[in-house]
Amino acid sequence: MKFLLDFLFRVLQLFTEPYFLVFLAVVIIALLRRRNKSKKWRVGILITTVLMIIFIGNGFLGKLTSGYLQESYLNTPDVKNTVGQIPVIVVLGGGVVDIDHTEKLHTMSYSRMVTAYQLYHEFKKNNQPCKIIISGKGRGKKSEAELFSENFKKMGVEDADIIKEDQSMNTYQNAKFSNEILKKMGASNLYLVTSGFHMKRSVALFQTFGLKPIPQSSDFIDTEITVFPNSYNAAFTFVMLKEVVGIWQVQLYNSLGMNK
Repeated sequence: MKFLLDFLFRVLQLFTEPYFLVFLAVVIIALLRRRNKSKKWRVGILITTVLMIIFIGNGFLGKLTSGYLQESYLNTPDVKNTVGQIPVIVVLGGGVVDIDHTEKLHTMSYSRMVTAYQLYHEFKKNNQPCKIIISGKGRGKKSEAELFSENFKKMGVEDADIIKEDQSMNTYQNAKFSNEILKKMGASNLYLVTSGFHMKRSVALFQTFGLKPIPQSSDFIDTEITVFPNSYNAAFTFVMLKEVVGIWQVQLYNSLGMNK
């Protein structure tokens, strides 16, 4: 059941990709023409596809999606000083790039690192103990957790305050494996650091495991309304639409009890 739903959601994500929509439209029009179907159908499909590409590329759909995903996280909640609870910062990996066999963190990762460090510094200057859980394996030879750890140490984070969760390959596993670590640590205030567009789905998944993360968005993305469609708008709209589909998936799986 879960395998089938995973496959269906992967297919659904394809429909947020402009290139796939163009390819699909060309295939359908070609098939209709080959079978001598009504010209009105072919023209209708072509016009519909063009309109979809325009809405994706001119920034209009991206603006709507950006607000839905990120508006709730624009204002960062104040840090809490709760007696008996250690503040724990969970920062989610943002990807790794490999250039000429040299692995570096994706540019998105650095904003997450800065936000996590700012939180860590805030607690430390008040003489509060604080831990950072770096969650992410990635697809390189070095894990995201290891690369984050190296950079955090250069910024002045104590080695003893860094916990590497280097097994997770997706956001669901980020939440699952982080939860296992947090259970062993006992009572703590959990601060979740990730990108704004990724926060809604991340919070939902962490809540699935009974956690109550305090969202700390590190960066935000948006589109610009333009007369002519452009690749900048299309790229960011695709990223956000894919995230919306992911949220639907989390909500469905939670309702079916499939996310444990």
